[in-house]
Amino acid sequence: MSISNQLARFRDYSGRALVAFASIVLFVIMWLTVVDVVLRYNNISITGLFEVIEVLMGILVFAGVPIITAKDGHVAVTILDTFVGRRLRLVQKISVNLICVTVLSTFAWLLWVKADGLAGYNDVTLFARIPLAPVCYFMSVMTFISIPIQFAMVFLSDERLEELKSSRV
Repeated sequence: MSISNQLARFRDYSGRALVAFASIVLFVIMWLTVVDVVLRYNNISITGLFEVIEVLMGILVFAGVPIITAKDGHVAVTILDTFVGRRLRLVQKISVNLICVTVLSTFAWLLWVKADGLAGYNDVTLFARIPLAPVCYFMSVMTFISIPIQFAMVFLSDERLEELKSSRV
């Protein structure tokens, strides 16, 4: 099996694992919300549930960053695409992807620094006492994972990008 086939399989399996993980987190958020609404209808409140859902939402959003990056699914404004020539479009693609790599690198680094600070203070949520450092480290790692994916977008052809956008994972 060639290296490119192994990388494609790794991309497929890791993408599916991230989608499954994000789906489970969303499922848990959904059921926690349903249970909370039913219990509040009966005048019962779960202490710290808001914090649990808040932490899970952060995990869900950052689990989706590599998935969206791999599918080139970030928000894009295409107002001037019909007026831009092929060469300028190539320059635009390269520069935009390199700017995105820089932004992702900055975010990942800042999240890691913030996680170190949270770990140093043993910071936890107010009611549920959930440690915040592991959540912030997770956010940083998911952003770091997105960096090589975004960098690879520089070298992919437009046809390959369209194929990735329409793939299952």
